[in-house]
Amino acid sequence: MHSQHDLVLHGKSPYPYISGGCICNACGQDDWKFFTYHCSSCEFDLDVKCALLSSTVKHKDHNHPLHLAYSLPSDYRSFPQGCSVCREKVHPSDWVYYCGPCRYFVHVTCIVISQKDEEQLSEDIEYPISGEQVQNVVKLPSSNAAQELIARFLLKDDEISSSNDSGKMNIPEEIFMNTHRKHPLILSEKVQNLDEIKSTTGDDQEEAKALLVCDVCIEPICSSDDLHYYACVECGNFVHLTCSNLPLELRIPKHPQHPFSCMYNPSEIGIFKCEACRCWTNANYYKCEPCGLRICIKCASASMMTSSVKHDGHKKHLLTQFQSSDPIHCTACDYIYRGGFGFACEDCHIYVCYVCALLPPTTTQRWDKHPLLLIYPPYFEHPEVFYCVLCETEINPNCWMYHCRECDYSLHPFCISQIGEFGRVKYGRSLNVNNHSHPLTHVPEAKYKSFCGSCNSRLDWKTAFECESCRFYLCPKCAFERELPVVTINE
Repeated sequence: MHSQHDLVLHGKSPYPYISGGCICNACGQDDWKFFTYHCSSCEFDLDVKCALLSSTVKHKDHNHPLHLAYSLPSDYRSFPQGCSVCREKVHPSDWVYYCGPCRYFVHVTCIVISQKDEEQLSEDIEYPISGEQVQNVVKLPSSNAAQELIARFLLKDDEISSSNDSGKMNIPEEIFMNTHRKHPLILSEKVQNLDEIKSTTGDDQEEAKALLVCDVCIEPICSSDDLHYYACVECGNFVHLTCSNLPLELRIPKHPQHPFSCMYNPSEIGIFKCEACRCWTNANYYKCEPCGLRICIKCASASMMTSSVKHDGHKKHLLTQFQSSDPIHCTACDYIYRGGFGFACEDCHIYVCYVCALLPPTTTQRWDKHPLLLIYPPYFEHPEVFYCVLCETEINPNCWMYHCRECDYSLHPFCISQIGEFGRVKYGRSLNVNNHSHPLTHVPEAKYKSFCGSCNSRLDWKTAFECESCRFYLCPKCAFERELPVVTINE
């Protein structure tokens, strides 16, 4: 507040030469329909409605009182703060209503007070949606998002639930796929489900999950509801039933000008960056040839959705599909992306990129037996600063994060190996290269003080191709240049 000098009430602008009047230092508006308080010494102006603001209010979408601050409190300037109503930036000099423990901020011009709502405040205010909307809505987050979305556009709704009850009926016993033509893929029945994997611990659990990963979508076989899958045990190649039936061509609603063709990289390296989720992957992908746009299977499945999304990260309203060439600020991760696919609530100015929208509700860490839960701001009754235990930096409290309630520690989603930038890469594939007698194995991290045997670049903790017996490494670029062609057979 302006405490150094007295403010004098003016009935007209003290700056008659300025068209439209002066700007209120509290709300930033220049509407001269109101009287204004003015300090001529400091050129400080305050319109009447801001001068009469209450020091404490209750906002209809928050369950704690909000306190008036005459500038953004210094304790909350580590990260840019946004208004929880309009989503615009809260500048350090703005007057703001806030709840400190929840890091909840609202511009003084955005406050909406409803006496009726004040008596029914809750942490998660959820607005009802119609019965017709509920039938078609996709619920996220999901631990099996990829397979649910693939099944959704492959099968009619009434077929999805019955597809798993048919056993082996009308399912071929063996198939050949372009992605693996060495041997036939044999229809196999799940012998290791999620419960059995969860009963193991530590490295055994991680190894069990890594062994059963679909080579088409790079998602765990064990996460699928299908009772069967295709496998070439000799080569460690596995495919979901749904992924074995992917169409060769897609017409994506948000990119209607050209069809997308289903493709794969025959190289064992085969890594590309999906232009929808921006993650590296060696999954199959759909490509728009004229535009050169490549989208991984998971994102292509999401982009085929014509229904709305009900996401726990925004319970007020449904989210709808969007694709834009303009820069988009993702509400969940705080990154600004120049174009891409995602989900939006236009009413609340909420935009969520694909990679955040498709995050699983829970995940695990190798050293902790407890589940890590995906949580969303505002973080009620957690006034302490959040730090990521992996990168050891402060977490923006306006973003989504994973949190262990039992141990009270948090992580950035992208810091978790199975979720981050390389979380959709299937490691363990074998690669033969020239001038080395042993096959190399694709590993997520090279050992400390490791160097590429070709270009001599340092590879500490970076993804690489490794010959464990020789302690020989190649970086992905050199491995690609030295890869020997794969011998295939015809059907």
